[in-house]
Amino acid sequence: MKKTTLFMVILAINAFTLTGQNDNGQGNTTQEDYFRGFEDSSKDNWNYSTNIPFYILNPGDSDLWSNYSEPNGRIDGPFMGSSYLAGRDLDNPYSEAYTGEESPEHILDFDPIDLGGSSAEFTFRLKYVSLEKRDYIYYEINYDNGTDWSSADEHVDVFLTSQGGPHDSLGWEEVRFDVPSGHQYVRVRLVIYQNGNGYLGFDNFELKMPTLSTSNNKIEGFNFGPNPTNGMLILRANVILDKATIYDVLGKEVIRQDGDSNQMKLNLKHLANGVYLARIESQGIRQTIRVVKK
Repeated sequence: MKKTTLFMVILAINAFTLTGQNDNGQGNTTQEDYFRGFEDSSKDNWNYSTNIPFYILNPGDSDLWSNYSEPNGRIDGPFMGSSYLAGRDLDNPYSEAYTGEESPEHILDFDPIDLGGSSAEFTFRLKYVSLEKRDYIYYEINYDNGTDWSSADEHVDVFLTSQGGPHDSLGWEEVRFDVPSGHQYVRVRLVIYQNGNGYLGFDNFELKMPTLSTSNNKIEGFNFGPNPTNGMLILRANVILDKATIYDVLGKEVIRQDGDSNQMKLNLKHLANGVYLARIESQGIRQTIRVVKK
């Protein structure tokens, strides 16, 4: 048997094996996905801690840092589902007394995830209304499984300005960070400082890793070709295709392309000949296919 044929057989066996391991009956969430939507459901499998326990000091008025299901000022409710993490007037007598600090930060610290060297995508949703120039929001990432945050491998400012306010987001904005391959672990924390009559909402924190699977939930009417291909790969479906991401067999992302119609064209001409995995996303459904470039 030729080496190429043998490799294809091994890849196919591994793909079906991983499919069985990842099927946990929770829809699209698998062992390669970690999620926190503040619904307290089985899908919420990414554990976290907070430096200041959740509190609702004046319901319907102010001083809020909690898993919440009601409107928060001009934030009507969660991005998705029935609840979200809400905040208002975070620099208040309670948070100052609890931390012993004059201007305390509120910190959400997520558990480390074992990546095994794979790439990953970290995303969450954020909405804010009436933030001022003293307010700030950032997240940090470290590529280890420790607890020390005296330094960070990645620091990303989500809201930071020297301009006077108030400042509003454009609805529920998506925040995204691509975690490169080659790291055993990753951990994330979100840091917020906010004082005064501003409103905050956070939802759908997710860490997604490519899964070596050729059997996921199916996108309606999905098909693709030609396969094998010597350059162009065309994706079609009966629904809107939102995004396509292509990985090599080591899990490294090599192509990412957004879509807004029921057809996408992917240019693979610059890729080396070989086997790739493509993850297609549409309306919350992800489907993974095996593609051969020759």
